[in-house]
Amino acid sequence: MNSYSEFWDAVLNFCRESMNNIAFNMWIEPLKLIKIEAERVIIAAPGFKIDLILSKYKNLIEDAFFNVMGFNVEIELIPFENIPKEKNEETVQDTSSTFSPVDNAKLTFNNFVVGPSNKFAYTASLRVAENPGSVFNPLFIYGNSGLGKTHLLNAIIEKIKSNNPDANIVYTTSENLTNDLYFALQTKTTHDLHIKYRTCDALLIDDIQFIAGKTQTEEEIFHTFDTLIKAGKQIVLTSDKPPSAIPKIEDRLKTRFESGLLCDIQPPDFETRLAIIKDKANLLRFELPDDVCGFIAENIKSNVRQMGSAVKNIYAYCSFNNVIPTVDIAKDILKDILITSQPVSVVIENILEKVSFTFGVTADQIKSEKRDANINSARQASMYIIREITNLSQEEVGKVFGRNHSTVNSSLKNVQQKMASDQKYKNLINDIIKNIND
Repeated sequence: MNSYSEFWDAVLNFCRESMNNIAFNMWIEPLKLIKIEAERVIIAAPGFKIDLILSKYKNLIEDAFFNVMGFNVEIELIPFENIPKEKNEETVQDTSSTFSPVDNAKLTFNNFVVGPSNKFAYTASLRVAENPGSVFNPLFIYGNSGLGKTHLLNAIIEKIKSNNPDANIVYTTSENLTNDLYFALQTKTTHDLHIKYRTCDALLIDDIQFIAGKTQTEEEIFHTFDTLIKAGKQIVLTSDKPPSAIPKIEDRLKTRFESGLLCDIQPPDFETRLAIIKDKANLLRFELPDDVCGFIAENIKSNVRQMGSAVKNIYAYCSFNNVIPTVDIAKDILKDILITSQPVSVVIENILEKVSFTFGVTADQIKSEKRDANINSARQASMYIIREITNLSQEEVGKVFGRNHSTVNSSLKNVQQKMASDQKYKNLINDIIKNIND
């Protein structure tokens, strides 16, 4: 991304996906990017709209810049009439030589890093993109936040469009769909809504779990689903959990979501994490030493989005200060997002608290010598989660519970085997890890 226009488009796209179309067109689309400084961004807006934009959308716009740039900035809005003449829309200063967030390239299959944890979802998504409506319909991709679900949705869109430029593809989030529905009901334009969602060639909905309990939205999706499937049109859905585990959602929708192919994405293993981090650095044309890549991979284990953010943070710091990246620099810059920034004792205490609550026992019982089935199950789960989240060795984990290395090793294997054979148990463990990381 080598120009202000491309950079600003990426910011606008982030905002567009986070709000309904009416609000976006009214408040965000008219804005003009004027200048980017080290920690400040100047944006022009209609003078009479500035106060409302700052009160309602300032945080969203700053989040969008963080998503693209990888570090926080403060936005400043000025009226259009105050734009310096030499920095109008045609001649705005280009600072791409000092900062160029080129990693915001299209999310495609080519730049999706494939590993054992996501290969099934990747392969299924590619098949769907090559033959929409013909195989795996619907395709339901689930997994924790930040593992690449949205990347795959965008890759499917890009692939379908490259094969058929005239394809009518609708991509939305469950929140935006709900907003569209409520607006249509208020303005009595449900016919237009049906044309948009029920006549497309492919419908992709991100975070479908958020429709749970929204009766009108569930009703709309139910009829939209049936209409598109009968017409042979492709549907792709993502969620943080499988249909059976989404609470408060109608059984008839669960049945339909499960009628195609279910694919889960798990946190990547170390080798895949390392490949992802190096790929993010390469997109920035940033030479990141192996020890720094390894440090990030060791400490950010379950969120690909955080890995990208970590690389961008280090890149920005080193670029602005003209220094070579080191592990010490990475530790300092990433202290706010790395779990290792907390004392290990605090992390362990948090893990024991979450596990004890989930399994219905106390933290003291987990660390005790008691061998009741439920206590032992909670203890083994705790050992596994501690190993997943911290850098403690098996010996060090054993010391927390007063056990030896072989006991810890056996416990880890038991949990892994149960996760492989029991989907509900696997979801339970992953939910605890996600809650702790969040």
